[in-house]
Amino acid sequence: MPTFNHGKNAVVLLDNTNLSTTLTDASISLTSDVSETSTFTANSKTFIPGLSDGVATLSGYFESSSPDADAEFLSQLGSSGSAFSIAPIGYTRGNPTEFGNVIGTSYDRSADIGSVVAVAVAFQFDGDAYNGKSLLAPTAITSSSNQTGVDYGAAGTNGGAGVLHCTVKSGSPTLDVKIQTSADNVSYSDYITFSQATNTTSELKTSASNPGRYARAVLTFGGTGSITTAISFAQK
Repeated sequence: MPTFNHGKNAVVLLDNTNLSTTLTDASISLTSDVSETSTFTANSKTFIPGLSDGVATLSGYFESSSPDADAEFLSQLGSSGSAFSIAPIGYTRGNPTEFGNVIGTSYDRSADIGSVVAVAVAFQFDGDAYNGKSLLAPTAITSSSNQTGVDYGAAGTNGGAGVLHCTVKSGSPTLDVKIQTSADNVSYSDYITFSQATNTTSELKTSASNPGRYARAVLTFGGTGSITTAISFAQK
């Protein structure tokens, strides 16, 4: 029997902001161009794949304080692109995530005398949209750790990508994050190293080398306070 999931557990992260408490709908649409290669004598059309594309749309309620979703949406319009992640059934380790760099293409606010001020936002993926898995749900990090490995079923054959979101900071922390991969879930080696985080931030990094079957996040914490962090990884 299939296992279904309720949409209320979805998590949406944009750059250094967790938007989940302001949204009521989040959608991604992925497409791929095809070019026809049909010739004389053929009985059916034939095609070759072309370029992939993706867009994301969000809708929910206007909020400008905690979190400042309004400022985040405005900053993405016409920007050079920021890291974006959606976990449709929640960000629990091993759950599916979709992530990539996005550029805001529209932002609409709607005020009605009989309802809550609403917003609708659209984004264009800039480059690949990655189908990955969560390695770390949004968590306030206060110490160093090696996270539990996640099984991807087989080794990757076309590189990989990882995304880091740091959404809340208190005190004066430093956080160094690596994604490591392994063939056996025992011996791990570094695969992606993110820039050190000392404040709220985000970063998407890729590697052309082939990752092992298992992946985990490695966190090295310094300083004082805490920094709330979420991490995902995808094989290409």
